[in-house]
Amino acid sequence: MSDWGVGYSRALMAAQGVGFEPTPHLDGDAYTKFVRGTMDLVMRGRDDFSEDFVSGVSEGAVAAWERRIAQEIVQ
Repeated sequence: MSDWGVGYSRALMAAQGVGFEPTPHLDGDAYTKFVRGTMDLVMRGRDDFSEDFVSGVSEGAVAAWERRIAQEIVQ
């Protein structure tokens, strides 16, 4: 699996441990906290990242947010 794929899948797994606090208008603040928290969990304790890995983590965190929003809308 490529660095991007590893970063993406790790972000999806890490997002399960990140708090989700939707605001009434789903403003950017909740989104930013969620994505940043997910990325921090994945990258904690590591010093060297490839650009592809960071890109995968970023895109995985955004995808995890979109999944959470979709779940909230369905419920």
